[in-house]
Formats: sequence, structure tokens, C-alpha cells
Amino acid sequence: MRKQGLLATFLFVSVLGFGQVDPYLAGRACMNQKLYDSAVFHLEKALDQNPGETEILLHLGLSYYELKNYPAARDAFYETEKRRNGMGSFYLAKTEVKLNHPELALKYLRVHLSSRYKQAEHIILLDEELSTLEGSPGWQQLWNEKKWYGSGDKEFQEAIFLNDNGDHLGAINLLNKLEKQGYKRSIVQAEKAAIYTELGNAKAARSELRSAVKSDVRNLDAVQKLARYQLEDGASEEAAIALSRVIRQDPARFDAYIQRAEVRSHEEDLSGAIEDMELYLTYFPAEDEAIYRKGLILFEHGKYLDAIQSFNHALALDTGKPEYYFARGMTYASTGTNRYADKDMSMALDLDPLNGEIWYEKGKLSEKLGNRRGACHCYQKAFQYGIFKAGEFLDSNCN
Repeated sequence: MRKQGLLATFLFVSVLGFGQVDPYLAGRACMNQKLYDSAVFHLEKALDQNPGETEILLHLGLSYYELKNYPAARDAFYETEKRRNGMGSFYLAKTEVKLNHPELALKYLRVHLSSRYKQAEHIILLDEELSTLEGSPGWQQLWNEKKWYGSGDKEFQEAIFLNDNGDHLGAINLLNKLEKQGYKRSIVQAEKAAIYTELGNAKAARSELRSAVKSDVRNLDAVQKLARYQLEDGASEEAAIALSRVIRQDPARFDAYIQRAEVRSHEEDLSGAIEDMELYLTYFPAEDEAIYRKGLILFEHGKYLDAIQSFNHALALDTGKPEYYFARGMTYASTGTNRYADKDMSMALDLDPLNGEIWYEKGKLSEKLGNRRGACHCYQKAFQYGIFKAGEFLDSNCN
């Protein structure tokens, strides 16, 4: 991991020299990849450029914490807490436990419980570090001071418990009750949407997500989920606007760039879509899935040679994904390079032999290459695995 971190640092430093990389985003990207040494490097640089920025301080503390550098983590969390009350308190408490300061840990836990950043009760009680305080004299005193969690908090957790245990109707009823009471309306509505999605009721999920976003436009999870439905429903312009708002509010939501690229592609904005994909790949240059998705966008817009380059790159990173071979095969077929396409379909079938769509496309290629017997075999397999339009060729040519 240390070697990977060093490589990541060198990569970002080389790009930073051209002013193309934001050090905060570079640090967050390294955190996502668990490259915490590199994350510290970039976040320290970001802090030099933006002294006292709370988001940078918080994530710098989290990176130091993961590196087990608890004194440095405490300093970063303390600076966070000084600037925004409650924001660093939860992690300050955990860090003070690691530094064997139970009294200070309880002090910061009390601050946390009084703040708007308060974690759910079960998260605190089950936390690996904080649970060690249960034997200390001040633990019970802290919980006896007042009711830190109201009935709404407890009922919300009960709703999640009911849903996790299969009682979806009970969970919905309890959430409806909380919504009527005005308890954290946006979060409750988003949770209802998640349950409806799980139940396959997309219409109800859409409705709840719209309500969640209307209740609080800062609920970025709900905004992103609603954007997926908006794209499906043909409201791609609305989805693009919503995702742009998400990125403005939290530029380190890297998945929003990929999501917006898909929306922009649907809007026929190829340059915008590729811009989003390339920004993402600046921070995750070895993520084969993202390279593959960039290739799909290029393919959909008829940029076949560029698409093939992307699929080649994805396959160089991972040769075990049948969809990569299939996508490259479809691209070769679109350029008339049928023998290369046929070879890729064979490679895809080696990895996914029960995929009717691949058999069907390989059948079309066999037909073009004059191999009727091979085409009949492929269409038979395609029909067997659910591609019923293959039956038309079978009826006419394979009796």
C-alpha cells in the first residue's frame, strides 16, 4: 500500500506541475483508495492554499487517524472543532481514547451529543473505540445527564431495524408517522424512497425522492438518486442541473461526475460528457470501470477509434470482464472489422457463456463472415438463453 501511495503521489505531483489538479480533490481521491500517506501530502498542500478550511482539516485528521498518527489527527480535529462547533468532536473523542485520555474523550463526546453533527445512538454505542469508555466512571453519568435522543430518533432507528428484518410495511407506517410529525422530513422521505425501490415500486420511490429534495436541497444523496430517475424519464436537462448543483456543493462526490457524464451524453453534449469522465480519470487513472464507461460514451457517439482505445486500456487493466470484450467487439463490428469483432465475442463468451446477447451478436458476425453453420449454432444458443428474435434466423436458415 505504501508503494501504491508513493506512485499516486508522484502521479498527482506531475499533474500538479501543470496546474490541472486540485490538491483537496487529489487528497480525497487518495482517501477513497485508502492511500492515506498520499492523502496527507495533498491535503497538507490544500491547507497551505486554504488555511483553516474545515473540510480540509477534517479529512486531514481522518487520514492521520487511519495512519495511526493520533497526535496529528487530534490536532487536525481540534482545529476543525475550533472553527465549526461539533464538526470534529466525534473523531476527537475517538482519538482521545486512542491516546488513553478517557476524560477528554467523554468531554468531546458530550460536545458531540449536543451538536447538529450528532451521530445515531447505535453508531456511538457500537463504536469500537467509544464502547471502551463504558467501564469509566463518567460514562453512565454522561448518559444520565439528559435524554440525548428523542422519541423521533428512536422511532427512526426502529423503522430502519424493521426494514432490515423484512417488515417493510411496518417501516413505512412508522416513517409516515414521523413525516407527519415533521421529524427530519427530507431524511425520512429518502428512507421511504429506498424502501419503495427495494420493493420495486419505482413510481412511489420517485415521488418520495422529489419530496425529499423539495424538503431539503442539501440532501445530496436524494438529489443524485432522483437524477437517475429523471434521466430514465427523459428529463435529462433537469438531471444535469441537479448534478451540477451536487458537484458545486461537494466537489469530492466523484461518482456525480460519472453520473453527469452519462446525462450529458444523453443530452448530445459529448464534449461535456468526456470532460466529466476525464476529470474523474485524472483522480482515478487506473479505474478500468470508468475507462470502460468512457469508451461506451464514445461508442454511442460514433467515435469508434477513440472508443477502441478506451476499451483496450480497460482490458489492459483487467482481462476478466466479459463486457469489455463485448463492447470492443461491438465497436469493431461498427467499423466493419468483423474478424476482430468475432474474436472479441469469443473471448466474451469464454468468460460469460450463458449470455444470450453475446451469442446473438456473434451469430450476426458469423453470418457476415459467411459461416452459416456457426451462425446457426450461435443463434440457437442465443434463443436458448432468452434472445427470442434469434428464432427468425433459425426458422429461415437452420432447418
